Amino acid sequence: MLGERDAVVAQVEPYAVHGSPYVRVALAFPDHTFMQAQLGTESVPEALVVGEPVVVRFAMNVVVGIERRSGRP
Repeated sequence: MLGERDAVVAQVEPYAVHGSPYVRVALAFPDHTFMQAQLGTESVPEALVVGEPVVVRFAMNVVVGIERRSGRP
């Protein structure tokens, strides 16, 4: 099952595991729910900031990617 939802970035925390870069992102959805995702940096836009609106991509209800909304750099 694939899907996507709009969200706003609530927190961004970069970290590394054995030298590989990852990002922990907290997301706030319009229905007032929150979710946290841990993704490789290739799945998250560069310079993602708190308060930024994004599109969250899901596969089997697991976050697999985050993108800026169209029209944003």
